[in-house]
Amino acid sequence: MKPSSADLPIPDPDYQLSHLPNGLTVATLPMPWLHEVSVTLLVRAGSRFESEQETGIAHFLEHMLFKGTVNTPNPTQFHALIESMAADMNAATGHESNAYWISLPPEQLPPGLRAFCEMFTLPVFSDMETERSVVLAEMRDEENEQGENTNASVLSSQKLWPDHPLSRSILGLPEVIKQLTADHLHDYMKRQYRAGNMAIAFCGPIQHAQSIQLAEENLGGLPSGRSPTPTPPTSMTPGPHWVAVNDQDAQFCLTLSFRTFGYNNPDYTKVVAVRRLMDDGFSSRLQANIREKQGLVYDIWAAYTAFLECGVLELGASVSPDNLPKLFTALLDELASASQSLPSDEEWQRLQTRWRASLITQLDRPSLLIDRYVGDRLFGHQEPLSQAWDKARSIRPEQLPTIVEGLMQKENMVVVLIGPHAKETLPTLQTLFKERSLQKVKA
Repeated sequence: MKPSSADLPIPDPDYQLSHLPNGLTVATLPMPWLHEVSVTLLVRAGSRFESEQETGIAHFLEHMLFKGTVNTPNPTQFHALIESMAADMNAATGHESNAYWISLPPEQLPPGLRAFCEMFTLPVFSDMETERSVVLAEMRDEENEQGENTNASVLSSQKLWPDHPLSRSILGLPEVIKQLTADHLHDYMKRQYRAGNMAIAFCGPIQHAQSIQLAEENLGGLPSGRSPTPTPPTSMTPGPHWVAVNDQDAQFCLTLSFRTFGYNNPDYTKVVAVRRLMDDGFSSRLQANIREKQGLVYDIWAAYTAFLECGVLELGASVSPDNLPKLFTALLDELASASQSLPSDEEWQRLQTRWRASLITQLDRPSLLIDRYVGDRLFGHQEPLSQAWDKARSIRPEQLPTIVEGLMQKENMVVVLIGPHAKETLPTLQTLFKERSLQKVKA
């Protein structure tokens, strides 16, 4: 019998790693068939490394590093210089890292990288008030008319990781952003933007020797050292927790979040399996049973966000006020079903086939390869594609009910409701949950 694709192994990409004398990690993923070089600088400096008094500084610094350098202090002229070399660059801030990237033609790599790296070695932080206004405007996108946060992930995080940096918005707090100065940014860079906290990765038609040379020329002068390992969050107060925020929208946003493992935990892959069982294509459970069969929602999802030592599995949807009670009951039904019955053979085969495909296509996506083979190393974690797939295909369908039952307990659950009259509507969901719990006890 011909083996299915789910039985086949996954190869690892061709890549090389070195370290400069100052501790900077240099990685090369040669892809000679590409017609541009992509360079990514990763920094172990996300929002979980912030103190409460500097909440939001990692994200604000990301913005300010694009505002020019000593050699090109005018922000518009700096971007014109980058773009004159047909280069594009951008950045992102997460809870655990900052990432900056530039893509450009191979012949423009030396001058383009020189200008790009000056952002980290010769920043000037010009036009600070203008960018402060931009960031404050970005923050208002996550607020209602009363100034309350309406980001469901932030609201659930406040219960999942109490009194911990992971509980705070990456964007920070307006009162903190308003008082940040250039000295604050320089001090933060001295603490976090050290070579031992950083990695630079090159993808495209480039050899490792050239990567090392370019990295040494442009970043070899970075100070050595590494920031301490971040403090893990303490235990959450046993739930369920209920959070409601009123927002003048036509629909509700409803999320059920469960605190679970991080990517350094041996059971990480099992949580990924649960997420895929619930939501991986229109034939998966949430999509097929709630969206397609019942027509309760347009947008529904399951998402797993993993940090170093902890994570959160979230089920969520946007739903009309009329369908909210039905949706909440349907989500509870799906959790109960997943904890009590095995996936069918067809369902499990489809899950495994799609899982393998999602992993092997990472070989064609430089940004995902960089995250896996370079970025994870900044946190002492390494799981090559071959190993990730070996773990995935070792999971058996008969394990899934026990995994779901263990993960989705009311003690580690946070329910967030955002929308019209959410605070007045939340008791309805609490009553439905209590009735469902009583039914389970009687059964």
